[in-house]
Amino acid sequence: MKTFPLVALLCLLAAVRPAAAQPAEDSLLVRYRRMALDCDDDLRAAAKHIEASAELERAARAERIPTLSAGGDFRYTGNPLKYAAELPGVGPLILEGQNWKYGASATLVQPLYTGGRITGAIRMAESETRMSEARRELLRTEVCYRVDLQYWTTVARRERMSVAEDYLRAVADLERVVRERVEAGLCDRQELLTVEVKLNEARYRLLQVRSDFETGRMALNALIGSPLDAETPVGTSLPEVGSGASGLSAAALHPEIRLAQERIVWERGNLQYVDARYKPQLGVGANAGYYAPGYDFRPDLSPNWTLYAQLSVPIFQGGKRRRERSAAEYRIGMAADALHRVETDLDLETRTARTALDEAQERVALAASSLEKAVENERRATEKYVEGAISISEVIDAQLYRQTAQENLVSAKEAARLHFAELLKATDGYRFQ
Repeated sequence: MKTFPLVALLCLLAAVRPAAAQPAEDSLLVRYRRMALDCDDDLRAAAKHIEASAELERAARAERIPTLSAGGDFRYTGNPLKYAAELPGVGPLILEGQNWKYGASATLVQPLYTGGRITGAIRMAESETRMSEARRELLRTEVCYRVDLQYWTTVARRERMSVAEDYLRAVADLERVVRERVEAGLCDRQELLTVEVKLNEARYRLLQVRSDFETGRMALNALIGSPLDAETPVGTSLPEVGSGASGLSAAALHPEIRLAQERIVWERGNLQYVDARYKPQLGVGANAGYYAPGYDFRPDLSPNWTLYAQLSVPIFQGGKRRRERSAAEYRIGMAADALHRVETDLDLETRTARTALDEAQERVALAASSLEKAVENERRATEKYVEGAISISEVIDAQLYRQTAQENLVSAKEAARLHFAELLKATDGYRFQ
């Protein structure tokens, strides 16, 4: 038996070594989260919504202070009032009004009792502000979650591309060895054709995963506000999730729960606001101005003023108050039911993410063990083929087993990372990073 080139054999054995684990690019992920938060249009709109809610809250509080208004009017009467009388010993008396009537005044009004209308409006406005803040927190969590999913998916595609490149190199090295064996007359040309087919398949697979990686990076660029064709750096290998990651504790109060709780507060404020319309309303006011004709039948502008108190008491509304109050109470009950549903859904989402993460970590351990055995199997198959103890098909199968084991490990690590992102979202873990 002839001895084959040592270089080809060493290259073949080097190709079947498992890829070394790369450190996690956590700093990149954190930076991309910040970039996505800075460029997200929904978050900018949410910030404006908070400011608008705060302005409405201040406007509701302004209902408690006096209001000052000014006004004036100008009238021409074609047939003004006229009074004529014959007084004994005096003679005829004629009193006639003016055709022109005009004046200007200022009015100051202070509500004293509104039945809870102002308090209810303030309560609703405060609740709306807090709901806007909770919605912004939910949006921030959603943006970070989308970035995590896309980032780890892109890293997984980058690692699959490395796996495909390793497999291509291994098949290319095997093709050179087989070609030299054919030239030496130690094996049939059919073995070379078989390996060449596998080499083309490896090239085709590399083209596929490279295209997947580029499209994934473009999607990541779209999320973080970078040009779509930018060569944004990502990690070359998926880091494994820590063993205690599934024990991540939930936030004290998830924004989604806060939002549901504030909806109940808002509905209670609305009940108070609606009910106040059917309660007595009491206010005081003052009016001062210049009018013509003036007092004592003066024809020119004359000053005058008025102080008053105004009381309004609803008496009969045809059952409208009872029905509107009942409708508001039903809406409070609906908001309470929605809170219970949110709590149940979040608990389910958290438990599901923890279970899925634990299972994914088990799959990572199994896939890593399988890869170690597949590498050993490929090494032994290569040695036996060089010795002429087995056929080329068994070496090809061993290479495929190793590639499949690598793919399974990448898929398991990707699943673990994605499930960990789901757990971060369910527990509001992004708020603490």
